Amino acid sequence: MVGEMLPLGTYIHLAATMSRPNALIYSLVRQFHNQNPQFTVSVAGIHSSAHSMTMAGIIKKAIIGFAGDNYPRPQPNALYSNILKGEPFEVELWSLLTLIQRLQAGAMRLPGFMTNSLLGSDMITDKLGKSVFVYPAPDSTEADPKKLAMVSPLNPDYTLIHAVIGDEDGNLVLTNPSGEGVWGAMAAVKGVIASCERIVPRGSIPAELISIPGTRVIALTEARFGAHPQSLRIMSLPHLEIFKDLSTYLDDYEFQIDANQAAAGEEKQKKRWMEEWVFTPKTHEDYLRYVGSQRLRKLSKFPDPLPLLPDQDPESVNDSEQMIILAARAIIEHVKRRGYTTLLAGIGAAHIACWTAARLLAKENIRVHVMTELGFYSMTPSMGDVFLFSQLHANGSQGLSDITQILGMLVPDKCLGVMGAAEIDWFGNVNSIATSKGKFIVGSGGANDIASTADCIIVAKAIRQRFVRKVNFITSNGDRVKEAVCQFGRFRRDKMEHLFEFTNWIAPPSDPEMEVEEAVLKFTNWFPPDEVPPKEEPKPTSEELTILRSLDPDRIYIEQFMVYRSLPGD
Repeated sequence: MVGEMLPLGTYIHLAATMSRPNALIYSLVRQFHNQNPQFTVSVAGIHSSAHSMTMAGIIKKAIIGFAGDNYPRPQPNALYSNILKGEPFEVELWSLLTLIQRLQAGAMRLPGFMTNSLLGSDMITDKLGKSVFVYPAPDSTEADPKKLAMVSPLNPDYTLIHAVIGDEDGNLVLTNPSGEGVWGAMAAVKGVIASCERIVPRGSIPAELISIPGTRVIALTEARFGAHPQSLRIMSLPHLEIFKDLSTYLDDYEFQIDANQAAAGEEKQKKRWMEEWVFTPKTHEDYLRYVGSQRLRKLSKFPDPLPLLPDQDPESVNDSEQMIILAARAIIEHVKRRGYTTLLAGIGAAHIACWTAARLLAKENIRVHVMTELGFYSMTPSMGDVFLFSQLHANGSQGLSDITQILGMLVPDKCLGVMGAAEIDWFGNVNSIATSKGKFIVGSGGANDIASTADCIIVAKAIRQRFVRKVNFITSNGDRVKEAVCQFGRFRRDKMEHLFEFTNWIAPPSDPEMEVEEAVLKFTNWFPPDEVPPKEEPKPTSEELTILRSLDPDRIYIEQFMVYRSLPGD
């Protein structure tokens, strides 16, 4: 179907709902892999199965917010090391929210969309006067100049999307949390090409469930498990016949890890993976047979949440665990002092720190709502599943929405952002895009959007090439970054023009005899404390460690050397 509908050279958008259109992506790759790269592709993030498009060489230009691996940890993938130099494709980098705002403008046929994001970031530099225009804010004065940015609309020719169900008229049902939601589909000029778990008779979908009207859909095909290896959540409406025998399925983590490793590997490893999962299966039905019915059934079964572990021995803590516990303490302190009502959890050690802090605050009857950028609100994580965007967490969330509501509406309102960083400098600027040698890291994701409108804490294991005096690229402006937490303490800054000061100290468990000045000079390019000695942090407690280890029983984020895969080229 995809090959028949899409001419070479067209502009395709891949809808970044929680359920990516992977069956359609594979079909696209099979059809065009032996031709010169011709397609412009926009997508919020390229990872796991979407690497197949890059390995097949079908992308001429990519408009993205992220490229790399997001499981088991967010990290660079060697496949994209040189995209800042135009290899293997030309790239246009955006933050997650501004990419969606451009689609919103395109969907509503507006000349642009006003945003709080991008200002103060190096991402804006090559876009000024082209796709980004800067204007004085309405409340700007000579004494207090303020600016707003307007981003230009995005109108793909076609959008590929995977829905829960569709009917014979093409009406589609999506389900929350929905990531980008309907915007990519509604912005498409020539229409939507969709797959879904089931095609149902005309008129059988209740009007209130229709997300995308059939007038936008020019082609629809049935593809069970069409989002695999990503997940899909079925609406909890068992009384409706249209949902009968359909069930939620979860992320196939093993498959995603294999795809990420193949993309980062040698050429023969790439070819082997592509042959096995993309080219040998000629149809989606063939692909599902290769995946195996037993594996698919397993993905449709919800595991029981793990119980809280027995009390853990605080003497066995490692550097990464100590860092996360210090970050949780910092979050708790800021919530109590400044009255934040929500936490925006960035993926990585940051979200484990948010989960830990929320549980500790709950013990004091203080409620803070943990949110994620793809649409989870007031999340209570399912114990044992450490992936931030797991559908298991939907069952423990008070609200489920989308990127626009979370990043655009809730983050600017009494929210504390908690994020990681590939680089952070002593003014709080964060880099997750370019190394000192011009190699690509991962992109902004939602980080720029969070730091643009919310006070922030950065959680990052200190190494000298990460805690730098000046970042190589400003992905997120540091004006609202209040604190940086690492494995041996906390650095704070009270005002935007101030440098970080080292205020809280505890010896790293890997070297308990280390002194304050030695730690700062060994692990950072920042200044050690000058006159006022830092406050001594108490050792992690059994309670803190028990909560942390119960949240991450497989020790994905709390291993001793929890760092980004080596930065490309460094």
